[in-house]
Amino acid sequence: MAPRKKPKRAGGRRANYAPLAHTVGMRRFFPYGWIMWVGWIMFGALAVGMFVEIFIAAAAATERGYWGDVFGAALMTGLFSWIFWLFGISRLKDL
Repeated sequence: MAPRKKPKRAGGRRANYAPLAHTVGMRRFFPYGWIMWVGWIMFGALAVGMFVEIFIAAAAATERGYWGDVFGAALMTGLFSWIFWLFGISRLKDL
């Protein structure tokens, strides 16, 4: 029998099915790729800003009696928070 020219690779067949490092643990809730980080930071800042706006609008609404701004700020906070979450869990290859 002729000697092998290539040495056997270590790891075996099971190593091919190992999950990627960024898809397990806490890392799966953070963006992967620079453009996803840009969107994550941008919509995170907008969500925090709109959350603060809820309280500013509520303080103004107690004087004027108009609560539409409070409801609008709450709606936009929910929307920006949802997009912020999507940027965190989405992967560019999945889009």
